[in-house]
Amino acid sequence: MSISLLAARRLFDDSSDSSDKNVCPTEKTGPPIVPFVGSITFHEFAYILSGVCAIVSCLMIFVVVFLHATNYSNPIQQRQIIRIVLLVPWVALFAFLIVWQEGAGEYLMESVDFGCAIAISAFLLLLCDYVLSNPGGFDDLFGEGALKRREFASDSPAWLKRVWYMVLQFIPTSIIIWLATCISLAAGTYCAASNSIHFAHIWISVFKGIVTTVAIIACLRFYKIQKQHLAPYNVFLKLFAFKGIIGLNALQTLIINILVGGGTINPSKYFTYNDLAVGLPSLILACEMPIFATLLFFAFPVSPYKGGQGPAAGPVTALIQAFNITDLLSCFVRGPMRLVREQQWGIQRANSMPLEANAGTYQSTEYGIERRDGAARYDNYNAA
Repeated sequence: MSISLLAARRLFDDSSDSSDKNVCPTEKTGPPIVPFVGSITFHEFAYILSGVCAIVSCLMIFVVVFLHATNYSNPIQQRQIIRIVLLVPWVALFAFLIVWQEGAGEYLMESVDFGCAIAISAFLLLLCDYVLSNPGGFDDLFGEGALKRREFASDSPAWLKRVWYMVLQFIPTSIIIWLATCISLAAGTYCAASNSIHFAHIWISVFKGIVTTVAIIACLRFYKIQKQHLAPYNVFLKLFAFKGIIGLNALQTLIINILVGGGTINPSKYFTYNDLAVGLPSLILACEMPIFATLLFFAFPVSPYKGGQGPAAGPVTALIQAFNITDLLSCFVRGPMRLVREQQWGIQRANSMPLEANAGTYQSTEYGIERRDGAARYDNYNAA
């Protein structure tokens, strides 16, 4: 408790060496920079290391994408999986660029959150389809008897709507945060060197922490409510594998901002101010990407999608569908009920989940709904 109070006090500390709190303090330059390892400086070491980590993590994820694209038997689920795993190359690339181009790094830092927003929204849609893949999944998601009562045009349950919009808000808010950061930097009102409430930096950091936390909590709530139906899909590992990126990015950036802005960490003969405030958080994040790439490789195996009637589409179509995020961007307008109905129509039309013999399926041709017993197809999910 005392640690939290001290952190909060430092976060909103309004003290400054300047007599005018509305003036951004001059960045501390520190002593002349000397080589960090051998003959290279820390900045050179940092962008080399982040570049290597980016290459390694990208190669690992491209293997995952290739496997799903060439075994594209379930487009509704696998396009979401491809979007989720592509978070690693997105983060790794921007982390490298931020470290390499420190001068423009502050303009690029919030780009990471936009990638996280796309990934967590895709994950929510993936969880919805996992539930729908179970017998009686429509009723599990929209309430007992919803399918029998033909409630395809009615409102979604209150809990589902709350989760839906709490997660999807991260897409527009991440764009707003990115724009606000760039505008305030250009206007000279951002001031990353200070945690004073007179500058945009502190308010953007707090707002970013709130919207990120809301999105993560909402996904965890969905998992808690539907835990019984999601059990065959090893969802906990999936949650940890990519949400760790979102949580660590927010936490690490916040902690380093507090330490640098409050003067706890200062430039030295090895580190410039930009090395600490801009480069260090991104370097740490870049080094973590190969770890998360490994986790995602095991969290989203291609084995459940092999066999059956073969791919429903080719690799090029798979990539086009994955990069076409119009379904995510229109989620606010369509809402849970309409989007899920369209997902089911897409499943039936593309025959994306080959039906097993005697799987206990049933169809509603009037509404374009195909119910499937997908549990047998995923019996070996945890083992994979």
